[in-house]
Amino acid sequence: MFVLVLVTGLLVSCDNHQKEVKQLKDEVIGIHDEVMPLMGKLKEEQSRLMTSSGKMLLDDSVANGAIAEEMNEVAKGLEDAYEGMFVWMRQYKVDFEGMTNEQVIEYLQEQKEKVTKVNDDITTALEEAKSY
Repeated sequence: MFVLVLVTGLLVSCDNHQKEVKQLKDEVIGIHDEVMPLMGKLKEEQSRLMTSSGKMLLDDSVANGAIAEEMNEVAKGLEDAYEGMFVWMRQYKVDFEGMTNEQVIEYLQEQKEKVTKVNDDITTALEEAKSY
């Protein structure tokens, strides 16, 4: 009887871990999928800002210097956000072989934090670009 209770407890525990792993994986990928379609927009906005700042400097570098510099900084933020997504994607593991359930859960929680930061960086950079 004790063995049956122990085995049942282990199976329930494993099932709960598997559900938590699946939920965390789904959340991480969901956050990624939310902003991945914006990657092209990051490059478009970066190009628009760089072109506009260049034209402003050609027109009157003294009068437009400060605003052109601001635009270039925002364009740099767009590039950094773009690169941040690819840095995150390169380091993300899809194979958890050799890891305990606890290690997988901890890893996925860390990845959720990292991809949330990538998401925030992308949306913030695009919001800043709208003001120019």
